[in-house]
Amino acid sequence: MIDSLANIRVVDLSNRFSGAFASRLFGDFGAEVILVESPEGHPLRHEPPFLNGCVGVEQSFVHAFANWNKKSVIVDEQADRNALIRSADVVVTTTCNRMAIEQTEKLALPHSVHLSITPHGIDDPLTGTPGNNLTISARSGWASINGYGSEPPLAMPRNQSGIVGGIAGFIAAVAAMRRRYSTDHAELVDVSELEAFALTVHPWGVAAAYNNVPPRIGANRARTRGSPGPLWILADGKMNFGLADFKNWTAAMEAVNRPDLGAKQELIPDIGRHSQDLREVVHGLAETLPQLNRWDVFHSLTQLRCVVGVVQDMKDIVNNEQFDQRNFFVDTMVHEKPVKTSGAPAVLSPSPWRLRYSAPRLGSSRQDQLDPKYKPSVEPSRLSEADLQEGPLVGVRVLSFGQAWSGTFATELLALLGADVVQVASHYHPDAFRRIRNVVPPGVADPAKKQHARNTQGHYNSVNLHKREITLDIRNKTGRKVLWQLIPKFDIVADNFRPGVLPSWGINLEELHRVRPGMIWASISGYGESGPYRDYPANGATTEPMSGFSSIHGYKSDTGMNTGGLYPDPISGYFLVAFILAALNHRDRTGLPQRVDLSMMEAVAAVLGDYVMEYSATNEVPMPTGNDHLRHAPYGIYPTKDEWWVAIGVESDQMWRKLVKTVGDPTLRRGEFAIESRRLRHRAHIDEKIEAWTKSETALQIEKALCESGVCAARVVPLTELYRKPSAHFVESGFLNRIDHPEAGATWLPGRPWRFSEAVQVPIRPAPCVGEHSWEVFRDELGIDKETYEAWVAEGITGTLDEIQNTAQPGS
Repeated sequence: MIDSLANIRVVDLSNRFSGAFASRLFGDFGAEVILVESPEGHPLRHEPPFLNGCVGVEQSFVHAFANWNKKSVIVDEQADRNALIRSADVVVTTTCNRMAIEQTEKLALPHSVHLSITPHGIDDPLTGTPGNNLTISARSGWASINGYGSEPPLAMPRNQSGIVGGIAGFIAAVAAMRRRYSTDHAELVDVSELEAFALTVHPWGVAAAYNNVPPRIGANRARTRGSPGPLWILADGKMNFGLADFKNWTAAMEAVNRPDLGAKQELIPDIGRHSQDLREVVHGLAETLPQLNRWDVFHSLTQLRCVVGVVQDMKDIVNNEQFDQRNFFVDTMVHEKPVKTSGAPAVLSPSPWRLRYSAPRLGSSRQDQLDPKYKPSVEPSRLSEADLQEGPLVGVRVLSFGQAWSGTFATELLALLGADVVQVASHYHPDAFRRIRNVVPPGVADPAKKQHARNTQGHYNSVNLHKREITLDIRNKTGRKVLWQLIPKFDIVADNFRPGVLPSWGINLEELHRVRPGMIWASISGYGESGPYRDYPANGATTEPMSGFSSIHGYKSDTGMNTGGLYPDPISGYFLVAFILAALNHRDRTGLPQRVDLSMMEAVAAVLGDYVMEYSATNEVPMPTGNDHLRHAPYGIYPTKDEWWVAIGVESDQMWRKLVKTVGDPTLRRGEFAIESRRLRHRAHIDEKIEAWTKSETALQIEKALCESGVCAARVVPLTELYRKPSAHFVESGFLNRIDHPEAGATWLPGRPWRFSEAVQVPIRPAPCVGEHSWEVFRDELGIDKETYEAWVAEGITGTLDEIQNTAQPGS
């Protein structure tokens, strides 16, 4: 068995979760990862919760989760640290110190990659401004759409911004390795946690800008505590229901003992149900569902092709039949106690993801025992200067059957790294993100332009950047033949259909390998291509509770809630790209094909490994903690004078002193508040004092004063504001650009959360219009003439919206 990243050495110099998680992913695919530590140990060793509640460098579940598959070396001397840097293929740092970054670059091997992951990047107006999961949730728009409208906005659960920053860093670094022999010095890859995290929620903000939604907090926080939905109370727990998308409406309502609602003729068609008044249905189900058991309802409705999900906590998921049959959970050790934890976000075969060994004991390896004859990895092909500008994945070709968000986002990331992505669309079943609204949104409507609703939806245009698109009717025999002529032209086939769709077209790994040796087939589905839930419908709103995520997101003492967005979609997209890059490395080494089978439920459960460990070790089910931190105080989101909100998170005693000086309240200088552990005991009193101060200042005044003094702080930015009146730092860093779409016009859209030192990144192309590149692709790839193309258009096999109008629809 050859691991995807075998013979790669990674030196982890990080002091943040993001860097630790990125380097762990290298270890998961077979790289040798050396965790360089001080005698006190990596900061994550000091993060609660701890095994048996005992503070210690071997006791942290967070450390056990982020630092497995590594060797620990204690390094005191700079010369020893320098020697490790000089031996590495990849060096991971999380410092914003420019001098330290430049010194690392000087020491690194000529053909190595220096991965820098920081809160805001190293060349941004916010560079050096402290940031954490709380403030990144505030700046990215997440906090503004999470929670109840009458209560404080909610940050995402602990370390989520670090997890996403780590995945984005891993992706960018592995991609950069593909071109490292094209230069004669180390490449610096600069990744911003904030920008990477912003890409997990942005479609809703872009769509709001397209629709002229005014910036405000709580655009998605209109619900109040106790109101029914989106999580509904049943006799034994909670469930999510996608009522507007239910199939088999009449039978579904009978299954929940409401045949009267099932008889409503106007609700039977699922198309158009989004625009119907569902208040009677909501109130009716709120009366009936508390009498029913969640798993009975789940199985009855999913068998009717209705999209529903059960809120599972950590106890539920470790005993869930779907996770069990796919062997998702793995065993590891925390200190000397065996525990279960989350396994692979996707099944990769034949080269697997592996938890090879538990997080290391501090200093358990010695530098003089490391292999002194370490050899760098196999040299990949060199790229030309022109190729370097396109991105590290130039030359990689992707045929994408992505729909809605998860699949399209994954292939967009590949395109933004330089891959040539051709999206395959359908006229007879348009992408769900193209048909969210059947009108041109008012924010982009232009009477001077010819516009179509399907080409002007913000959701679609935000996750399909830099791609080409063809339309192809695969129901048609000629269309199916054309598909099989196209497939051998590509390296990767990607989809997020339900399992069985592509196999019904004759696609399987063996056949793909026959027509194009070394093909990679990567799929996202709700539950994966095996197990008892394989054929059940799912989406982000249902896999979020099914994964366990909803059970730890919410206000303190609550039983959990869904986020204001659809977190499983972007998490699945990020992980799919990470696995595709690992698969590309394996293909390049062996010539073998690779299958990536990603379950959205498993991908989200994979980011909860420390919570699973905690339950496995203690039999206590983790619950939501609101905005509180288990170690730091004050740490929360507070109201301001101008009726906005501001996030403030103090992460050290030094930072506390800076906060006290800025606030100016003499009572906060008392000795019992000086030490972090004592502040936790007085959290409620301190929060009262901080809130009294924030209510006397504006949000921007507070953010400016605290950030300049070195305290983690950020105004809670409305998601609807980010893409109408964007923050200057997003624009100056190059993350946000005015991208001119042929029908939607110039709008603010987010792009790459990474910067490569070896190339100025090329301008981002807009999302394609329906079938925009059909003639171009079929001409260039298949060599057809215009007459043949026009015949295909006449038959309804392909074409743009304009071309296919008034043509006959094909038969099957």
